[in-house]
Amino acid sequence: MSARAVSGVIEQEEAASTSAVGAAARSYECDACGDSFEGEPAGSGLFLWTRGEEIRYEEPPLCEQCASRITVGALLKWDTEDEEEG
Repeated sequence: MSARAVSGVIEQEEAASTSAVGAAARSYECDACGDSFEGEPAGSGLFLWTRGEEIRYEEPPLCEQCASRITVGALLKWDTEDEEEG
């Protein structure tokens, strides 16, 4: 591998690590509780609506606590409904 090729690989790796650091430092506001947090969201909600023929999707970010609470709540509801049917 030539020195120029090695330099190109190093530059790509540096760019990738810089963009990963930038993504980790991004802050969000939890859609459920309103608290701000940094880093990747632990989950997201899902809103779906239509306007005429257009279908719109929105996936608002959730903090770790709200994502866990919503997930556990949904699983409990699903389990309860499953027991009622059976």
